[in-house]
Amino acid sequence: MKILKVINNNVVSCQDETGRESVAMGKGLGFASRPGMELAQDKVEKIFHLESESETERLKALFSSISEEQIELCSRIIAYAGENLSKILNPSIYLTLTDHINFAISRIQQGIVFQNALLTEVRTFYPREFAVGKYAIEMLKKVTGVPFPEDEAASIALHLVNAETDNSLSETVHIIQALHDILEILRQSQEISLEEDSTYFDEFTVNLKFLVIRVFNGQEKDCQAPELVEAARMAYPKEYACAALVAEYLEKQSQQPVSEETKAYLAVNIRRVVGNTKTDL
Repeated sequence: MKILKVINNNVVSCQDETGRESVAMGKGLGFASRPGMELAQDKVEKIFHLESESETERLKALFSSISEEQIELCSRIIAYAGENLSKILNPSIYLTLTDHINFAISRIQQGIVFQNALLTEVRTFYPREFAVGKYAIEMLKKVTGVPFPEDEAASIALHLVNAETDNSLSETVHIIQALHDILEILRQSQEISLEEDSTYFDEFTVNLKFLVIRVFNGQEKDCQAPELVEAARMAYPKEYACAALVAEYLEKQSQQPVSEETKAYLAVNIRRVVGNTKTDL
């Protein structure tokens, strides 16, 4: 690979034999290097292959504007996320998360702290990503000496969720807001009483999360088991009524249809996390 540009002592941009540009990082990689020289492969610790030329240009500009210590810190956080989430993250996470953390450090050092309105939902529906976010803010505290609030852990988690699903950040936020609203619909129901300390509640939130993502991504299928739908409707009428309200909300938010089978599936899951059903006065 040929070096195109030295960004700093540890980061260079380079080009492979196909003409694809990447950003490489390694201790001393850029020291005494010049454009046109061969990349010292034995010094390469990480190569960033982004999906578009514009993202690569933005990453180069970002890496040239922040400290090498900060680049390394963000890389460590992303590596930790990859190991603990056991998921392949979109390479753009190196750009989006590094940019976010750079701005967050600047904000918080100036005493500007934002509240994350989805903190509770992120903690509930994405506990593993939130745990990585908490690890990240602990690392940031060690580097900056400034404590970071849990709201920031939730913001970092959102970037990780986004990198897992290939949705845009706005789509990810929209889905999590929908999850928040669905829980509120169920909490306010006059028909059922959610038992959020139930042993099944965590399982319920996981199932609900994937149901919502499936609907938003247009992956609903026509009903394959109408007899099961009718059985759920007859056995759990109050839960099915709640599921129908949730489905109506989801259809409005996603502009996608929700199948009868999905309503039945949701009704059964709701049944597992309800206490005594409320009676009419």
